[in-house]
Amino acid sequence: MSKQVRYPRGDKFPNEAFVQRAIEAYFTNLGFELERSGYSDLVCKREDTGECWVVEAKGLTTQVGLDFRTGLGQLIQRMADDHCNYGLAVPQIDEFIRQCQSVSQWVRTRLRLNWLIVGADCSVNRVVPGELPPNIS
Repeated sequence: MSKQVRYPRGDKFPNEAFVQRAIEAYFTNLGFELERSGYSDLVCKREDTGECWVVEAKGLTTQVGLDFRTGLGQLIQRMADDHCNYGLAVPQIDEFIRQCQSVSQWVRTRLRLNWLIVGADCSVNRVVPGELPPNIS
């Protein structure tokens, strides 16, 4: 289970609560067990494979660029296990896609940094290091 947080902007797309719920459902459906974490928005592991994830979730605010960089900083500070996968989950809106596109591919590859792009239908598109984020609409 993820940490308990209050979301002042509500739980509709493209807000953070929506993104958080979508990634929780995504990983649960893939067979991951969600763990309680004091800091990260989502920590999960598959017992059968040992695969683990640490994810920060962000949603639309008045300062998307600042919030995106804050999410990256939070994630980098929690990169304690080089066998774990790391991801930043954001809504599929142009403002966040532009931010994702601004991060160099070599940086994402070295940090094993995935984008988890959440659609308005709760779908999650995992963009692995080395792949480009989707085009802006």
